[in-house]
Amino acid sequence: MIKQHIFICTLCAITLIACQPSAEQQATALISDAQALVDSGQWRQARIVLDSLHNTYPKQVTQRRLAKALEDSITYLEAQRTLAYTDTLLPPLLEQVDGLIKRFKYEKNANYEDYGKYVHRLLNTGSNTSRNFLQAYVLDNRQTIVKSYYYGNIQVNQQSILLHSEGEDTKFAGRNHHFQDGAHHEIMTIENEDALALLNFISTHHQHKIRVEGKGDKPNRNWVYYLNDQEKQALSDTYQLGWLMKDINRLEQMQRVSNAQINRYKQR
Repeated sequence: MIKQHIFICTLCAITLIACQPSAEQQATALISDAQALVDSGQWRQARIVLDSLHNTYPKQVTQRRLAKALEDSITYLEAQRTLAYTDTLLPPLLEQVDGLIKRFKYEKNANYEDYGKYVHRLLNTGSNTSRNFLQAYVLDNRQTIVKSYYYGNIQVNQQSILLHSEGEDTKFAGRNHHFQDGAHHEIMTIENEDALALLNFISTHHQHKIRVEGKGDKPNRNWVYYLNDQEKQALSDTYQLGWLMKDINRLEQMQRVSNAQINRYKQR
C-alpha cells in the first residue's frame, strides 16, 4: 500500500513538472508582455520586463535578441518624444534671449580666447580697473562666470567673498589670479553653478542694499563695498541670461542625443 502511494505521488510530480512551461516559453511570454506595454506607451515598465528576461533566462539567445530589438525600438520612441519636447521648449527660450541680449555686448579676443562672452554694457572691465567690483558674463558655450576684482595697495591673496542683504549671507570661493601694475590687482573666478547661485542672490535682493565683503588670507586683509543700483541691475540681467543659456544648452544636448539615436535606428 505504501509503495503504491509513493508511486502515485511520483507520477503526479512528474506530470506536474511536465506541464510547466519551458524556459523558452516563459522567455517568449515576457517578450509578449513587454510588447504589450510598449504598445500602450508604458516604456519604462517594458524595459523592466526586458531586464528581467535578460537576468532570468541568459541562455535563451533567440528571445534575448528579440528583447534587444524591442529595447532599440523603445529608445527610438523615447528619442522621438524627447525631440518633440525640445522642439516645443526651445523657441520661447530663444525668444527671451533675443530680447535680453540687447543689453549685452559680445567680446572675444581670437588670439587667446576659445569662447566669446556676453558682457553687460554696465559691467565694462576697462572702466573699472581701479576699484573693487563684481563682473559677470556668459560664454558662447553657455557657461556663466563671475569675477571678483580686488584693487589695493597690498596683496591680500583673495580667498572668498561674502554677500549680505536683509539678514541673509552667502559665501563663495574660486580661483584667484594676482598681478601688480603699480597697485595690486587680484581676480577671483567663480564658475557655473556657483556663479549662478551668486547672481541669484543678487537678483533676489536687487531692491535692497547688498554688502560685499572680500576675504584675504589674513583677518586684516578683508575689504567691504556695496553694489550700486546699476551693478545690481546688470548682475540680475546676467543671471537671467545665464539661466536661460543653461536651459538652452540642456535642451540642445538632449536634441543632439535624440537625433543621434534616431539616425542610428534608421540606419539599421
